[in-house]
Amino acid sequence: MRTLFKRRYRNSLSNLLFVSFLVMFLLIFTISSIFSYSGILNILKNNAKENSLQQLKQYDYNLSIFAGEVDQASRQLVLDSELQNLIDYKNMTEIDRVLQMEKAFKDFAQMLSNYKFIDSISFYGEDGFVIRASSNSNDILYESSSKQNQFYRSEIYPVVKSKALTLTWFGGFTAQDFNIATSNTLSKEAADSRPTYYISAARSIFSNSQTGTIVINVDMTYFTDIYNHASDNRNREMYLVDGSGKIVSHSDVAKIGNQGTIPLQFLSAANGGDKFSSYEHDKKQIMSYKSSSFDWILIYEIPLSEFTKDIFTLRQIVTIMFIFSLVFAAILSKYWIRKVTMPLNRLTTVMKKMELGNLGLTLDLDVRNEFGILIVQFNKMSKSIVELLKQKETIEEEKRRIEIGALQSQINPHFFYNTLNTIKWMAIMVKADNIVESLTTLGDILHPMFKKNDLLCSIREEIEYLENYIKIMNYRYAGEIKVKISIPNDVMECQILRFLLQPLVENAIYHGLNSRNGGEIIITAEEQNHEIVLFVYDNGEGMSNMKVQEIKQILMSKGSEDSQQETGIGLMNVNRRILLHFGDPYGIQIESEQHRGTKLKVTIPKVQKS
Repeated sequence: MRTLFKRRYRNSLSNLLFVSFLVMFLLIFTISSIFSYSGILNILKNNAKENSLQQLKQYDYNLSIFAGEVDQASRQLVLDSELQNLIDYKNMTEIDRVLQMEKAFKDFAQMLSNYKFIDSISFYGEDGFVIRASSNSNDILYESSSKQNQFYRSEIYPVVKSKALTLTWFGGFTAQDFNIATSNTLSKEAADSRPTYYISAARSIFSNSQTGTIVINVDMTYFTDIYNHASDNRNREMYLVDGSGKIVSHSDVAKIGNQGTIPLQFLSAANGGDKFSSYEHDKKQIMSYKSSSFDWILIYEIPLSEFTKDIFTLRQIVTIMFIFSLVFAAILSKYWIRKVTMPLNRLTTVMKKMELGNLGLTLDLDVRNEFGILIVQFNKMSKSIVELLKQKETIEEEKRRIEIGALQSQINPHFFYNTLNTIKWMAIMVKADNIVESLTTLGDILHPMFKKNDLLCSIREEIEYLENYIKIMNYRYAGEIKVKISIPNDVMECQILRFLLQPLVENAIYHGLNSRNGGEIIITAEEQNHEIVLFVYDNGEGMSNMKVQEIKQILMSKGSEDSQQETGIGLMNVNRRILLHFGDPYGIQIESEQHRGTKLKVTIPKVQKS
């Protein structure tokens, strides 16, 4: 049953069309979904890049404003005469030192009050004199041994001195790097177990060929909020890295000082002058933007999952639409394909009935497509088959009557032949030679009629038979019938229906030469395009044009039984035999003129004796 079902399902055109349609639907939908998914994901990424670029520009602008404020604050401190006087700390009296430091701390306090984002301000003298002010304390270091302070050993000090009056920015340094530590005093920042990171701005001060360094430490939380306050998504990260890729500012303090995730090739591109770049790395979309005011790079990391979560929702919607579309397409296509193939199914059913013998069936369907043309041609074919079968039955019936007539005719010549032999011996006994010769000739005519049953004979044999017939006719007409035969030897051996010429000659004698008591008959034959054409001429009375047209109509109608009864076995019989054995377009054509004679043209196919 399973095999039968598979075979039936496989061989059904509607099922094949249905499966093909669904396969194409699935293929097209899958390919379009993949392209749509990729396209939408790219659109989301590009939109994210555009939005992120605008944000980064805005954050860079905010950082530029902030850098300007810090630069202005540092210039005010550099121009402060108290700090410039403190550069020459060694050459000052004790009283002057105290007064200058008091004024300096007062200026620092004013600066801390004006700029809330400043956490501390430090001054480092060239001779190791250090003062530091914060919101919590003011620290002073006098001894020259303080030259060994952590700051002097950091990378900030030599860089700032090399850049003279230029404000230089540093990141990733903690309070411990700027602490003024003594054996008796520790600042709160140094005592804190958790490091406090700063964004530091440093500038050199010059006075009387001596230098000092002013350092402004900015609160990291405040600085981070300048560029990261809009990023409330915990999955996203925005931070600053220096030229080597080290993180100098991050909302997560634990990551400051570590190496960022930006690959070296993109870091090199950013350092080389690329303002903005975007790339995928470690399942993240990473965008970098070179800061205008800092020699740092602003990094923005967005997990790719944020793009795909919207795609996931879209994918669920597409999946639901796909299932709905598939079910709807299956139902609609099944209905439509069944409707389209209905004429073909009806046609197949009718053809199976015809295969069982129900001939002549037709379909009454008005279909205006290729199936309609097929149905129309099928109806014509079905009707043609019925007509051909009827024609075949008619021809077979005709042949059957002819065969019966031939069997019956075999009895009469045999009886006549035996009777003629008896009469001939009686004539010999009375020595009537002319009667004996006539009976002998008549016997020669009758002998082939029951001795030879073949339908075909050579033209030569037919001529020999015809000569015996003419010989008897000349006994009646006292030799007044002249027959001329002109046929090439190669044509003489071609096959012809037996007793084909005799009825035509008999017709010429009785209807053309009888009233004149004699005349001339000419018989010729030739080969034309693989056909044998025989001509029978007589110079008898001929026929009127009306009579000729009447005979032509009878010949074209292939001869009816009534016409044969009227004309005997003459022209109609011969024409009918030719049509039955050779078919169209063979047969007899007639031409005649009143008082001038008649010409018969007989066309048969060329048949060689096998």
